[in-house]
Amino acid sequence: MTEKIDDQVDSVSDQIATFIVDDLQWEGTREQLLSPDPVELPFALDSTDLLELAGYLEDSFGIEIADEEIVADNFANVRRLAELIVEKQSGTGLM
Repeated sequence: MTEKIDDQVDSVSDQIATFIVDDLQWEGTREQLLSPDPVELPFALDSTDLLELAGYLEDSFGIEIADEEIVADNFANVRRLAELIVEKQSGTGLM
């Protein structure tokens, strides 16, 4: 089961990184966002971009992100965001 969750997190991470680079026009690369030592999103994106990212996540993944969940811990990096999405989609607190 853990392998399936890891695959889901990897897939979601890839989609988030693509959105950040293509739609939010972040000047870095997808590879930087997905690396083992990833870029920290609160330093890479401004508050407007973070809100736009939250809206994208809700629309694209059919989840709801409460205002109090838009915090540095949840939006620390692409992988953490992907873990949050997979948690919400599964309805469990796996991460």
